[in-house]
Amino acid sequence: MCIRTAEVDEQADTAIWDPDGVTITVLRGTHPHSLIREVAALLQDLGAPSPSPGAGLICHCGEPVRLPGEEPAAADATTL
Repeated sequence: MCIRTAEVDEQADTAIWDPDGVTITVLRGTHPHSLIREVAALLQDLGAPSPSPGAGLICHCGEPVRLPGEEPAAADATTL
């Protein structure tokens, strides 16, 4: 199952792994650079591959991990 992210208003750390929800909760209002660094570290702890610079965050299954508020890439968009 792919790892998702969700924003929360209050928590002790910038990013926290929630194994029950297969979700990384992230603290709302965190600077994007700090957020990316923290989420990338958690993903690596969970066995995700280390992305090459500029490649974005990658789940252990190889799919992109989007941060809250990120729009899907055009290739990911589905047509109805």
